[in-house]
Amino acid sequence: MATQYSSSFEAVPSAALSDPAHAILGPRRDAFFFWGAPLVAFLLIQAWLRGSDRLAPQAATGPMVIGLFGVISVLTWAHLIAVVPRAYLNREVFDAYRTRLTLVPLVLITSLLLSPTALVIAAVIAVFWDVHHSAMQNFGFARIYDLKAGNSPQQLRATDLRLNWALYVGPIAAGAALATHLSHFQRLDGTMLHALTALPGVLAAENHGIRLAAISLYTIVLGWTAVDYYRASQRGYRPPAHKLATMIVTGAVSILAWGFSPPLVALATVNLYHAIQYFALVWAKEGGRMTDKLGRGSRKRAALLFFAGSGIFGLGYAAAASGHLKWYVAPFIACSLLHFWYDGFVWSVRKRQV
Repeated sequence: MATQYSSSFEAVPSAALSDPAHAILGPRRDAFFFWGAPLVAFLLIQAWLRGSDRLAPQAATGPMVIGLFGVISVLTWAHLIAVVPRAYLNREVFDAYRTRLTLVPLVLITSLLLSPTALVIAAVIAVFWDVHHSAMQNFGFARIYDLKAGNSPQQLRATDLRLNWALYVGPIAAGAALATHLSHFQRLDGTMLHALTALPGVLAAENHGIRLAAISLYTIVLGWTAVDYYRASQRGYRPPAHKLATMIVTGAVSILAWGFSPPLVALATVNLYHAIQYFALVWAKEGGRMTDKLGRGSRKRAALLFFAGSGIFGLGYAAAASGHLKWYVAPFIACSLLHFWYDGFVWSVRKRQV
């Protein structure tokens, strides 16, 4: 166990990336679906955009580009409903959180249907909660790899929380994407929170200072993390190779995407790998249960229902997002918020519920 003490500094990871015992799906599949997914998504999108540019140099928004972003948008919205098998078909999870999973959705959807102001505020909240949610998914994978390596779920938890939040949010705050995220406050015009519509302009005037502050805090967190890991290593902790790969790859892609790519390309990159990771995790943990509910030998049928059903939901969300009918879009906005909230308690490394 990593809590055993040692007088020497162990810099070598506790397992190689090729060790199947410390992987979630297996070495190769983890490299594609989990710790390597950010790099796969980044390279795929960059290759697609460059290929499109060569085929049609003058068409910055040609069919290939529009199609790529359209598919990623649908996939992003589709993954929101993928939490359903975990939350509602897993009897242990549902019984533990029955009230949260039944009463709260009804209250939320009703509120968004009845109040235009609540709907607008919820849509803005979803944008920023999504940022935190994405950072927490990276944190979750790092903790899963620690658990699989036999490390305590509590060891370095606060450190990893700070680090993964900084790895994802820091480049957003330091790059052009910050203005893109802040622009969503304009939706609040005409609501009780209309004063917040001035925030993007106020912060834009301090853009240089915000960038410096973000870079400084990012550096501080990295240094703080190095100290914490060194102290833990003195007590015998050996970081899993898969966990290190998760943080290194995620951090590097976050900088490349948010720091050096147009905001739309960065958002597409992050949403693509986030959805890939989530679908893979849900199927890995709940695929067997979904198959059992359909009867023996129904794995392909279960996979079809899961992925096709999610895809149909994604298409519905796309249609709702392009329209102006409150009664149509409200359930989808509610689903976004519920997805972010559910993920905070239906998965728990500390309780070994992964």
